[in-house]
Amino acid sequence: MSRPTPDRRDRAVAELCEHFASGHIELDELEHRLAVVESAQSEAQLTELVVDLPALPGTPPVLVEPPAPRGWALAVLGGSSRKGVWRPPRKLNAVALMGGVELDFRDAQLAGGVTEVTAVAVMGGIDVIVPPGLPLTVSGLGIMGGVDQVEHDAGVRDPNLPRVHVRALAVMGGVAVKVRASKKVEAMLSKRDERRT
Repeated sequence: MSRPTPDRRDRAVAELCEHFASGHIELDELEHRLAVVESAQSEAQLTELVVDLPALPGTPPVLVEPPAPRGWALAVLGGSSRKGVWRPPRKLNAVALMGGVELDFRDAQLAGGVTEVTAVAVMGGIDVIVPPGLPLTVSGLGIMGGVDQVEHDAGVRDPNLPRVHVRALAVMGGVAVKVRASKKVEAMLSKRDERRT
């Protein structure tokens, strides 16, 4: 039985905070479950913390018209970012050549179904950020580089709900895929940490 990694605990905290922000649990219950996250000895204990809660909705499809079929995010000796409220295309190609790309899906207006991200980092870096509750799958290859193989599959049952699939290639670079709470939840966690100190 392996102990949960710090990253897995962080994802559990973010998911519980999203449930609190969605009104699924009260503050006292949130604090109780956060204490369990800190003391959890196994992945199963973390999973059990949310089995009685409704599924997080992820980002609902709000596009009135279909998304663009294809789009690009390029960084050559520089940087490129997509964050805040934006409309991802159905297939997004991100290329970082000795540069950096940030793709933040936390406030993105995703269409239903799969949004495919092809991330290629050559002596550069690409960060992909999704909120807890948005199903995520990752596949990739690192050649003298690294690709995060983090997955956050919330058990998609409806193929029309939004989800993200990342295909990554890192050559002397890195592709980092992160599950992170929304800005609102991050602010709430920051206030909680300040009260503890």
